[in-house]
Amino acid sequence: MSRKSSNRTDFRRSRQRSRGVALIAVLWVVLLLSIIAGSLLLLTRSDLRLSRNLILSARAEALAEGGIDLAVLGLLDQNPETRWVADGRPYRVETQAGILDISVQDETGRIDLNAAPPELLAGLFVSVGVEEEQAAVLADRIADWRDEDDAPRPSGAEQSDYDAAGLDVHVGNTKFLTPDEIQRVPGLTSPLYARVAAAVTVYSRRPGVNPASAPRPVLMALPGVDDATADAILATREEATADGAPAAIAGASFGAAAALLPGESRRFLTGGVANLFSIQSRATLSEGATYVQEAVIELQPGGNPPWRVHAWRPGENYPAGTPE
Repeated sequence: MSRKSSNRTDFRRSRQRSRGVALIAVLWVVLLLSIIAGSLLLLTRSDLRLSRNLILSARAEALAEGGIDLAVLGLLDQNPETRWVADGRPYRVETQAGILDISVQDETGRIDLNAAPPELLAGLFVSVGVEEEQAAVLADRIADWRDEDDAPRPSGAEQSDYDAAGLDVHVGNTKFLTPDEIQRVPGLTSPLYARVAAAVTVYSRRPGVNPASAPRPVLMALPGVDDATADAILATREEATADGAPAAIAGASFGAAAALLPGESRRFLTGGVANLFSIQSRATLSEGATYVQEAVIELQPGGNPPWRVHAWRPGENYPAGTPE
């Protein structure tokens, strides 16, 4: 083979190798660009999903807050036939934006942690399954926690008792500011608090309860009350407001409820108007997003505004597509 032919062959081989290297380089660049494009697409989809959930959550929150306003209007309604009844019964309102499930509870129907006697507190714990001896301990500990003195009750404990037991507990010796503060009391666990949460308050400032609006656990906390008595009281309240009957009758049901209670429990009753209500508003959008808003308000008819907020706290928040 001539030298000239040999050079031509080497040139062709070199050229083919260069083309092969270039092809591999191009393939690597295409692969890298594909990975980058895929990552950007994934990030874009995630951002869009996050933005959508944020928008839906904001809409659900706004609707739930509107439910609080709607409940206030229902309580201020001058028409007794359409005025809302504050005994915890559910109200459902369907709107173009979504569905509202609202409940209103008169705070005088709950047991005030700062004012109720230990006997009533112990009765509440017994009604949710706590043994009587432990219920008495918890009730006395709550009473010792909220009072200002350092003298322990028969089944209670003050700071010196916890110190002697080597427990890292700091007794408040002051009133509870929110109901969930009682979880600071030794022995009152979160699961136990969850069982009594709907029955307690710090807003009524009354030693007793109003049976006309008391939820079932509160009725069962009263001495001598059994399932049949509680059922009879709840049925009386339902009948008083059934079939469009004036909601004002519910106020008169205090006497009817008291008449059904055994004499030993009547010393724990208080009536009268406090205008203090807790409201729970649950908004559910058609897309599935859910938001719960809770508030404790005091009505001030004729005022500007006609109501005052004592507590405003969010509950559950479920974005669209999130299992509850």
